Amino acid sequence: MSRHIEQISADLALDRARRNKLRKYPSPEHDGDRLYPLASPSCSPSFRIEPEDTIFAIGSCFARNVEKSLESVGKRVLSREFELGAIGEGLGDAANFFNKYSIQSVTNEVRWALERETFPGEKLLYEIGKGSYSDCQLGHAKLDYPIDEILDFRHRYLDAMRAVATADVVILTLGYVETWYDTHLDLYLNVAPPTPLIKADKDRFEFRVLSYRDILEGLNELYDLLKKHRVKPLKMLVTVSPVPLLSTFRDSDVLVANAYSKAVQRAALDEFLLDKSGVDYFPSYEFVALSNPTVAWSRGDYRHVSPDVVNRIMSNVLSNYVDKVSEPTTAPKATMTREALLSSLKMMIKLEEYQAAVDLVSTHRQLADASTDVLLMEATALRQVGRMGDSMEAITKAAKLSPGRPMPLERMIMMCRPMGKRDEAARLLAEHAERFPDREDFRAKMDWV
Repeated sequence: MSRHIEQISADLALDRARRNKLRKYPSPEHDGDRLYPLASPSCSPSFRIEPEDTIFAIGSCFARNVEKSLESVGKRVLSREFELGAIGEGLGDAANFFNKYSIQSVTNEVRWALERETFPGEKLLYEIGKGSYSDCQLGHAKLDYPIDEILDFRHRYLDAMRAVATADVVILTLGYVETWYDTHLDLYLNVAPPTPLIKADKDRFEFRVLSYRDILEGLNELYDLLKKHRVKPLKMLVTVSPVPLLSTFRDSDVLVANAYSKAVQRAALDEFLLDKSGVDYFPSYEFVALSNPTVAWSRGDYRHVSPDVVNRIMSNVLSNYVDKVSEPTTAPKATMTREALLSSLKMMIKLEEYQAAVDLVSTHRQLADASTDVLLMEATALRQVGRMGDSMEAITKAAKLSPGRPMPLERMIMMCRPMGKRDEAARLLAEHAERFPDREDFRAKMDWV
């Protein structure tokens, strides 16, 4: 008999639908701000990240965004605390050896860290030239070191990975399902083996696309490993990376291959979560995939998530898991923080949605009045919708909030011109000269005063 994700009576389903305030898909007339310009899917936390809780993040490159965001707000992130010796320092972040792109790669590394006797050691190192080696579990780094030094570095890395068993919270980010397999070692690799190795031994390596069952088995294997080696209760947040495939090895359009990659992992997670106490899904993938591409992506491409969106996602995590946790509910949660408000305003102004930006600030007045940057962005939006007096009022609030910053006062001076307030501009310019004498370049441009 097949296992259903959920099976309840029809009467209970109808009753639950009546109580679910988020049941209907947003439209311009109803809950449109939950989808445009930035999607804001809700989540139902089952645990709390306490102030002193430590965090370990593992998985694809998006896990690095998670680490940096949590560290920036004062959380202790154990997956960023490591001593990897000369090789680790020489490689730096460019090697990407912390990224684990498939669930099998994650599970490999965790097993080797917690059960060191399973570590293949020197067998993992492929010779790619005289004195040069590649470890395809770590990434594409070229290791120009003696084998004993590489293995010392490798064990240092596994020592750092052991913190996954002691961290209070584990965050797992799934990446891709296109994988490479070494038939000699009976091992999934993290990245493709170097082309010369494939050509030299054509029967050794295989390209494999993971199935739903492959992913589910990998997730359960990882979960069992963690439960076996942890003393603390497991609090785990799982998600799917929104970063798409750069390219595909499948005989299909990369758009189609990427859709399968994300969908099959997202589907497997729902079954994985069944009966897993203390394990939650967080919808970072949905945040990005459902949002306006203009605000979702950065670097002029469609692959790197905008820092503003990352900030918005992590603000949502903090609001739901750190600031407060209630019983699971289908009611909307207030997940706006000052950082999230600022990120949302940047996106709206980028899209020239000025009235929407004004309305958003109005909804979160208390947050806005405590942030100089939010007030300055509100002033920009108000000016664009023709509310010059209100724009000046917002800038004045910002100037009072941050008297040591020259920008708010300079914005006040510049606003005097379109408002025809030359005398007020002259008074403010004199104040500017007294408070910021080294900003004479700005005053020189105000010759209209």
